[in-house]
Amino acid sequence: MDGARIYAPNGTMVKLSAEQAGNETGYVIYRDVFDKELARKAMVAGAEYMMNTKAVGLIKDDNGGIKGVKALHFDEEMEIEADIVVGADGVESKVGKWAEINTTLRPKDLESCAQYTLANVDCQDAYVDFFLGKEKAPGGYIWVFPKDNDTANVGIGVLANLSKPGMAKELLDKFIASDDRLKDGQPLRFLAGAVPVARPIETVRNNIMLVGDAARQVDPITGGGLTHSLEVGKIAGEVIGKAVEEQNFCREFLMEYERRWKKAIGKKMERNYMVKEIMLSFDDKTLNMLADSLKDYKFDEFSTRGLIKALVTKHPTLLARLVPLLRA
Repeated sequence: MDGARIYAPNGTMVKLSAEQAGNETGYVIYRDVFDKELARKAMVAGAEYMMNTKAVGLIKDDNGGIKGVKALHFDEEMEIEADIVVGADGVESKVGKWAEINTTLRPKDLESCAQYTLANVDCQDAYVDFFLGKEKAPGGYIWVFPKDNDTANVGIGVLANLSKPGMAKELLDKFIASDDRLKDGQPLRFLAGAVPVARPIETVRNNIMLVGDAARQVDPITGGGLTHSLEVGKIAGEVIGKAVEEQNFCREFLMEYERRWKKAIGKKMERNYMVKEIMLSFDDKTLNMLADSLKDYKFDEFSTRGLIKALVTKHPTLLARLVPLLRA
């Protein structure tokens, strides 16, 4: 993508571009194709891929040690023995609960999300758009991610403590109907679910690792987690490889994974969690004022950090609240 545009509640636009900031701004992918290609590569590398298989519990020995998972394979019960069980089972991670890891999420740390993939839309430029506002998306935002000139992912995140059943889809439908680029679009796909926007949690036990949404490895501001998962997944694989070589699967040995992933992204996640909390304290009037002051600002960095620096430069009154985030 060439950049991003952030729209305040009153429509004021702040543009962050690769040309302006001098660095890459990101990519939009076809996720279903991406996931299948990852699965194919894993199989070629020697992984056994089991379709229609659901883990339903842990296998434990007489001393409570974890020895694998109980599963349903095409609705038939089976057991899969394993020295390490990796919980990559999403925001409601059952593996985490079975392993007695505290995965509880407060409603203020959970986004209720909905997304359409729309065809027959007008997306001629390679910019991702974000729309803010208490009425548009309470505690979250609406996004438009072009996939090509006539197809886009259009979605919404609403903070769970500000939401109610069906609210995310209702607000998203209202936005699409009001946007000239999107109102004639036809849905190719619809997804709904929840995304954690929380602080990092504990992610290992004896014979257990959590990764991805299950481990809360998600950017608390954007809700994005794919790049984190790629980075953290590599770390998990390396530590698991060492554990197999040394036949050591205890929590203390697997803590290398937690130390390394928190060193890689933990500091950024903590900072962005604090940014999220500050952003939630801004009303629409404040967001409009901030956007108006930044609409012509030349950003020196395409990042959350770059945005914070710009806000401090333009609004010294925010200094006490935002400067600690630059040090984080």
